[in-house]
Amino acid sequence: MTAVVSEALSDLPATGRWDFGGFAYGLEPLVLPAVGAPHAEHDPAVVVAPEAHAQICWRIRTLGERGLLTPEVDRCDEPDELFWFRWITGHQVCFVVWRLIAGLLDDLNQGRRTAAEVAGSISRYVDGYSAMLLYTGSCPPDLYSVLIRPSMRLRHRAFSGAWAPDYWPIRDLFRRKQLPNMSGTDAGELADAIRLLHLVHDGVAARLVTNGKSLLREAAVRGPRTRQAGMIYDTYFATLRAPATRPEVVAQLLRRLVAIAQDVAANGLYRPGDEERPPELRQAEAVKCENGLLDIVLGVAEQACGPANSVAEQACGPADGVRR
Repeated sequence: MTAVVSEALSDLPATGRWDFGGFAYGLEPLVLPAVGAPHAEHDPAVVVAPEAHAQICWRIRTLGERGLLTPEVDRCDEPDELFWFRWITGHQVCFVVWRLIAGLLDDLNQGRRTAAEVAGSISRYVDGYSAMLLYTGSCPPDLYSVLIRPSMRLRHRAFSGAWAPDYWPIRDLFRRKQLPNMSGTDAGELADAIRLLHLVHDGVAARLVTNGKSLLREAAVRGPRTRQAGMIYDTYFATLRAPATRPEVVAQLLRRLVAIAQDVAANGLYRPGDEERPPELRQAEAVKCENGLLDIVLGVAEQACGPANSVAEQACGPADGVRR
């Protein structure tokens, strides 16, 4: 199986400029293997040096530091463009994070890892998922109602997040709220991460869907069959299914994480005057996630290219094991 990802989609971003989508707040397609398919084999001689991954992690860390005098990009004065970028790119990050979680669960189920070995890594990815819910959900409710929601309805009247193909292999984790075979393992960190995820999910839904009804609940038509639904979902979020190596998948993730860090450093998470939050997002755990969003983004980057993942991965420096 030969990878087909273009170098334009998997080059690590250059330092000190916007290097994603061709222009600031532009979009890129995401290329992932089919759900359940392994990563394509890659030439071991063609790998990203650990120093390059370390540079990306350092850059995200620098962007997250307070008091930056000169952001790498200008503020975006076009709300439609900014929040469309966040909606698509943040969801693409979720798809990669879900795939990385699924890989760790597969290691666990196949006996290659123990629950104790994967719980911390999965917790960090779940925190990343929570951060991306806040990031994609930062759209002002009025703009969501005239831009985002109608765009999904135009794809299908019953458009639903339940159609996301990469979510299916991990959905039981979030329902069960713990890993299988957890006996003798401290599950507190993972349980806290999943609890935060549900809190943030409910808060974002309350903020954006003011009538409380999803498109699926409002639709008078049935949804498509599962496979077709997944294709509709993928195409809406500019996601293609083709062979890709794990380094290529991680590089695509890092490109997005750097762009997101640049965006938040330049624009903040919410627009001025849009500070109203539902009760869920005013709880201490959700506020901590919001305030530490770029630290969480850094944690995902460290985890994805760190040594705690699957065999033969390249390290950007050891993850410090502290939940962000």
